[in-house]
Amino acid sequence: MAAKILVVSAHAADFCTRAGGTLIRYAAQGSEVLILVLTFGERGESGSYWKANPGGTLEACKTIRRQEAGAAAECMGVAIEFFDYDDYPLDMGVDRIRDLTRRILEVRPQIVLTHWLEDPLNEDHAITARAVIRAIGGAGMLGALPATPAHFLPDMFLFESTVPNSEFNNFRMDTYIDITSVMDRKLEAIGKFACQPQLIEYYTRFGLHRGFQASEWARRPIKYAEGFRRYNPFVGTTFALTER
Repeated sequence: MAAKILVVSAHAADFCTRAGGTLIRYAAQGSEVLILVLTFGERGESGSYWKANPGGTLEACKTIRRQEAGAAAECMGVAIEFFDYDDYPLDMGVDRIRDLTRRILEVRPQIVLTHWLEDPLNEDHAITARAVIRAIGGAGMLGALPATPAHFLPDMFLFESTVPNSEFNNFRMDTYIDITSVMDRKLEAIGKFACQPQLIEYYTRFGLHRGFQASEWARRPIKYAEGFRRYNPFVGTTFALTER
């Protein structure tokens, strides 16, 4: 089913590694998918750039990261916007949270994806998650942004924490998306991030691991999957059932 999806990504590659297969599937079905990238990850997630360019600059690194993320988004068939906040540490103050609220109210997505709530080895991720939750809280309040139609509450899902430390970060998924048919495209998109060449191995491994878990629940073969945690309760007239 087509839906309007908004993804808030702390760094340039997070949206692709954590939820790339799911987003490719939705985009292929006609969904509108918009990625908001809060930082380029120029300070903490661009190790290959700094190793190859010891005299490099933050601005040059940002330019490369923008190009990488843009190429990945194009490969996935999704739209992307960049906020250009600083990373390591990311600071999401009142004004930035209100900017997120405004963007949520402008886009009015049915689904919002962002980071898991705990990530002690990468607080930028947890800070992003808390900021998105606060921004959605504002979007649901009349008067939060008086010039903008408010009173809006999307469904929210939290994606994989920093791998391979998901257990350390207490990540517990309750939703799996089968991405087997689009895994090749996800890996192609991840391959655009030359500043982080390790990502392909990491997320191939975890795609297989989540697929193995999903197969157990679905009682059918699933080679690759992505795991999510639903944040707000499901409400409907029937139960949401596993595809078996």
